[in-house]
Amino acid sequence: MFKKIISILMAFVLISTCFSGCKGDKETGEALACAISQMPTTFDPQIASSTVEKMISVNIFDGLFKLDENGEPQKCAAVDYSVSADGLVYTFQIQKDTYYYLSSAVKNFLEDKNVTIEAKVTAEDFAFGIIRSILPETNSEDFELLSVIQNANAVHNGTMGADSLGVRVTGEYTLEITLEKPSDDFLYALSQPVSYPCDKEFFDLTGGRYGLASKYIITNGGFYLSNVSEEKSVRIAMNSEYKGSHKVIPSAVGFYLNTDSVNVADKLDKGDYDVGFFTDEDAIDELGRRVQKNVLENISCSLIFNMKKESLQNLSLRTGLVAGINLADETMQTLVPSYFGVDGTVERISFNADNAHNTMIKAFEELKIKNLSIDILCTEKYEKMAKNIVNSWQSSIGVELNGTVTVADEKDFNKKINSGEFELAIYPITVDSDEASDFLKVFTTGENVFGYSSDEYNRIWNDLGNNPTNDKINYAQSYLLKNAVVLPLVSEDTVFAVAKGTTGIYFCDNRANVYFYKGQK
Repeated sequence: MFKKIISILMAFVLISTCFSGCKGDKETGEALACAISQMPTTFDPQIASSTVEKMISVNIFDGLFKLDENGEPQKCAAVDYSVSADGLVYTFQIQKDTYYYLSSAVKNFLEDKNVTIEAKVTAEDFAFGIIRSILPETNSEDFELLSVIQNANAVHNGTMGADSLGVRVTGEYTLEITLEKPSDDFLYALSQPVSYPCDKEFFDLTGGRYGLASKYIITNGGFYLSNVSEEKSVRIAMNSEYKGSHKVIPSAVGFYLNTDSVNVADKLDKGDYDVGFFTDEDAIDELGRRVQKNVLENISCSLIFNMKKESLQNLSLRTGLVAGINLADETMQTLVPSYFGVDGTVERISFNADNAHNTMIKAFEELKIKNLSIDILCTEKYEKMAKNIVNSWQSSIGVELNGTVTVADEKDFNKKINSGEFELAIYPITVDSDEASDFLKVFTTGENVFGYSSDEYNRIWNDLGNNPTNDKINYAQSYLLKNAVVLPLVSEDTVFAVAKGTTGIYFCDNRANVYFYKGQK
């Protein structure tokens, strides 16, 4: 997998290392608070897709491996493992005599069903979890992490059955996995939610509701899902029966919905939150040294087109609009921010008034229209830029085009985007990993909110595969930009911040991998 220089990211990550040992261990620490920008819709790790869904998963489940403070996979539920000389066959010995935590909500659910379950964590559970993630009907977002397993792609595509997978249970606590080719990233894949255990008996009992509520999920990690307050918060609590590989300090972690970036920063400053992510530039500067913060340039704020609108499916129209935008040196030249270290040339449509004028005339003829009104949706932060785009159209295109700007607060903006109530928008394309290619995955069929679908682009993305080289990434970027699918404008930073006085919380590799079990204040 193509990664930017990992040492740079790790320099940002070692928050907990800076403070280790400052306070000494506590038997049970205080509860911690984390701000989240959206509520989870599932607690099923196999289908977790949002940052917060994965963040909760990595704390309530133990995978075979877990990432340490340096982003390196360390043994967790796997107490030992071996690899064949050719690097293809992994054999894992799983910790014995560990059990899923049965919360009171789960116990009530089982009593209503008039059933009992053993709840022992075995090799079968890890095999079932991995197989679920590979099956096409699960539609796991992170299937690609497991695609190196023997026959995984064929099973995922529906051309082979699950029994052909290179996943074998050879003993109650022994799991064997065969790969199609050696992979340096396989242990990392086993640290992620897509590889977490799933008890088939309990899964079947939920009747398709697995992970949708606290009573429909059993977990084997240092925390368990304690409470979900609809549309407001999620609480995970210390698993008092935990016998896993690491000590858990916090009594609980509360995840509180807060979509106001400025408010998140303020509450971190005051100590109301222990952890939070925010993007407000003023807050980044104003907080100064009052929080421990790591800055990640992981947002490409871009002009997008709502391809669900028939007129915007017209290439000539989009090309004319892009060619008519003159923002001088204000904008990014690539979709992927420079922070990700992708070198090379990316082709794009440049500002050219004559080309914009002629292409728009062609678009009007193709659409059989004589005039056009087009609106740009944005938040207040980008109102000026949106108006500059409209002014540029008026001065360069020279046809009957009426451009307008709609400004919405963040909540209303997201609502309009998700419901398709927009034509053009200045939209923050955000990735939660250190993979440059994840900016490109957004544009594959079914992965975006703006309705873009292209068989040719899907082919280009598939060619990236597990080897997203600079040249391939730039070719994919060029395809999107030359076809006026998106126009990158500016990059933005996300800040991962930990309040002063809170120690031991660390994150690595991406925003989903935030670990709370060492946290204390």
